Amino acid sequence: CINLLDKFYKTINKESVDLSLAQASPEDDAPDAGFANGEAYTGAQSESGGILGMLDVMKSDFVRTMQETRQAEAQAVQDHLEFMTQSGMSLKQKEEAEAQKKAQKTDRETKLSEEGDKLKDHTDMVESAIKELLDLKPACVDTGMSYADRVANREDEIAALNKAMCILGRYEEYGPEGAADGC
Repeated sequence: CINLLDKFYKTINKESVDLSLAQASPEDDAPDAGFANGEAYTGAQSESGGILGMLDVMKSDFVRTMQETRQAEAQAVQDHLEFMTQSGMSLKQKEEAEAQKKAQKTDRETKLSEEGDKLKDHTDMVESAIKELLDLKPACVDTGMSYADRVANREDEIAALNKAMCILGRYEEYGPEGAADGC
């Protein structure tokens, strides 16, 4: 476009109109149009530098914009690649952490279940021991005897056990005939 306009402005300035075949008409009597009869239109030569200069500025703007766009696109590709790499690593780390936490959770749930079973077994043992103690309490504590009666019974029991020891000792020493003598 710039080359075409440049060529136009350089060649149009040399143009002229051939009026040899033109007939005279009433327009010849018309007022002046700003150029001579037979003069060719040579364009706005004084503004041609401004137009061509403006087109050069536009061209350089387009070139600069295309270069900046290519650089921005290359940087965007690099940034995207870096982002995807970091995101991939982060995702991998998070997936690994999730797998470890799931494994820990499964282990803890298994241990909790096992410990719960142990607790139930021990609780059952304690409850049965308490029940047995409660069943034995009346026989041991609530005998209906006073303290003095229990002391007397205990002394009688101790004396009977001592006599039995004596008899067993004599039986061992003298045999069946001398076992009961002297105790």
